Amino acid sequence: MGYENIRFRAGTEDFKAAESGSVWKTAIVNALSPHPYLFWFVIGAPIIMNAYAMDGMAAVIFVASFYVCLSGAKIILAIAVNRSRGFLQGQIYVGVIRVLGAVLILFALRLFWDGLQLIEG
Repeated sequence: MGYENIRFRAGTEDFKAAESGSVWKTAIVNALSPHPYLFWFVIGAPIIMNAYAMDGMAAVIFVASFYVCLSGAKIILAIAVNRSRGFLQGQIYVGVIRVLGAVLILFALRLFWDGLQLIEG
């Protein structure tokens, strides 16, 4: 992936139309993702329980504000990406992608080195 990013050229992206059923595939992937469950079991549920112990409405306000902020952040990100389409074709973008590709390679080499050190003891 890092190598592909280093060789990246603007305008070579192949944006296909959404496949039939892609919304359902996305919903299934999101439902099976462990991240929300880990959050709610480890962090969210204890916060809700403490909030409910103080005041039942505090728990409702926490959940509502959490989802408003989560959805709001995703909406803002979608708007920002939509408005930055011109940037995605520019030379600065290509440079950023290439630098990030090099960073990926450096991280991979570092992780490989750490793995070898752990194996050797």
